Amino acid sequence: MDFTVIHRVIFVCRQNSRRSQMAHGLLEARASSGLAVFSAGLDGAGGLAAEAITVMEEQGIDLRGQSSNALHEYLPKLFSAVIVLCGCLPELPPAWQQRPLVEDWDIPDPIAGDLESHRRARDLITGRIDGLLQQLNG
Repeated sequence: MDFTVIHRVIFVCRQNSRRSQMAHGLLEARASSGLAVFSAGLDGAGGLAAEAITVMEEQGIDLRGQSSNALHEYLPKLFSAVIVLCGCLPELPPAWQQRPLVEDWDIPDPIAGDLESHRRARDLITGRIDGLLQQLNG
């Protein structure tokens, strides 16, 4: 088996507790070999939200093995793709903005909402994952 990593993808939102965690789980579940997936918070690590765990379990994806991390824990040069989920691309440090693939999906934050708002965020992210995979594999 070839375990060579071709792309390292990181999903970024504010606290790495909801949107970026869901995106991380979704991409990891669909990814083939050669893809390493991470997530981080621009403002630090906020812990994994119970609502995010619940709505991902509805899709058969278990987030419990993921950790909540701050963006400063990672080196930008190690990543080929940076996906910002919070509409805060201008706040991303310059070294991160200069990666080969940088996108801002601007997914509404479900932090103050119920499970339904988390499902909407999950579904919006799901709709973008296939396009990301095509870009990475293209």
